[in-house]
Amino acid sequence: MRNVFFTLFLAVLSLSLSAQTYVHRILVLNEGYFDFMTGDVIIPPSVGAYDPSTMSYTQLFTIEDARFTSGIAFDDDRYYVAADGQVLVVDRLTDEVINTYSLPGVRKLAVWNDLVVATRGEYGVPFGSYVQVFNKSDFSLAGEIPATDLPYTTEGVLVVEDKAYIAVNNGFVFGEEVGQLAVLDLATLSLEEVIDLGPDGINPDNLMRDGDKILTLNNKDYTGSSVSSYRITTGDLSTANLANVTSGCGTSALYNSEVYYQDFLSTALTRYAPESEEIITELELGQNLYGLVFDPYNERFYAGVTDFFSSGTLYVYDLAGNVLDTETVSVSPGNIALDVRTTTSIEEQAGLELELFPNPATTHLTVKGSGMLRVYNSAGALVLDMQATDALNLVDIEGLANGVYTLELTAENGQRGHRTFVKQ
Repeated sequence: MRNVFFTLFLAVLSLSLSAQTYVHRILVLNEGYFDFMTGDVIIPPSVGAYDPSTMSYTQLFTIEDARFTSGIAFDDDRYYVAADGQVLVVDRLTDEVINTYSLPGVRKLAVWNDLVVATRGEYGVPFGSYVQVFNKSDFSLAGEIPATDLPYTTEGVLVVEDKAYIAVNNGFVFGEEVGQLAVLDLATLSLEEVIDLGPDGINPDNLMRDGDKILTLNNKDYTGSSVSSYRITTGDLSTANLANVTSGCGTSALYNSEVYYQDFLSTALTRYAPESEEIITELELGQNLYGLVFDPYNERFYAGVTDFFSSGTLYVYDLAGNVLDTETVSVSPGNIALDVRTTTSIEEQAGLELELFPNPATTHLTVKGSGMLRVYNSAGALVLDMQATDALNLVDIEGLANGVYTLELTAENGQRGHRTFVKQ
């Protein structure tokens, strides 16, 4: 019996070591600088990556002929970027833009199975639908909510199981904002219900998930803000005004069941508990933030700071608000996203099976197979390449910095295999 328990323990330990979840990198969507007076793009939008292991930033690509970026969504082997009327499909390993599709007014994106959900809105431009769903394979339209059923512009979107929860705000018609949470059944592509957030829930912007609750940060009429809490399992709804916000919230994020937010005119980050509707504390950062995301794996948060026309900086903070690192990025880093992976996720793609060991490794890797072998760091930069010619190839990694890397092997027939490994 003791041997049985020991064998089970080794199996669980082996599984946990072979499928570790980690933050591979942090992707930063820089909105750039568009001069509304002249109609010129002065600094184009761009996408960059911050490597938490080396604490370095790399710009991946720029998006020409776009005025801004507005959203990002991850899939298994790719990610989608919403940028001023277009959706870019990007290879998650190489950061190569695979395809670009036109979608006027696109705001935020979410992925469910073989579908991509898009919210829409534009100043002074009416659309026949403010929520559309597309097939991932060719971005053909799979379904939509017609404007006759949902006549207002939409913003944030969260997918929970087989439903998409959508923030409906009419945010592009100032003075006529609404406060609704639309529920789209993704299995049938039909509008299931529209939940009224009440008079204090006007203008929902950011959606956050906490277990079976959907939290919305509502900017109302920009003279104050509130947080609404909708419990999926029971339908219970509550909305609480944020007492210390006088001009609307510039950014918000969820961490450990608490909402962190900042007044448009403030340099302090407030920590708020929706369950008790209490302000817990304020972190004085000395910076007015534009983008914000929390990293629960490493207990830190990332924030974008900008003057909106000439500069942008990515700040890395610990949970006490101490600065761990700063990196110069491009202008207006407004969307910051964690590229979270497991060591057996996108690295094992269909086509070429790739074996390597040990993992983690310190000085050398043994890789099975032949072809062109390349190693990329977590920012997507090529750090090593060699021709693999033997059945078992010894790869010297001693000179690499500690961190997470992706090894790619391309066979002579063009098939590719990918695996992540940890250098320690």
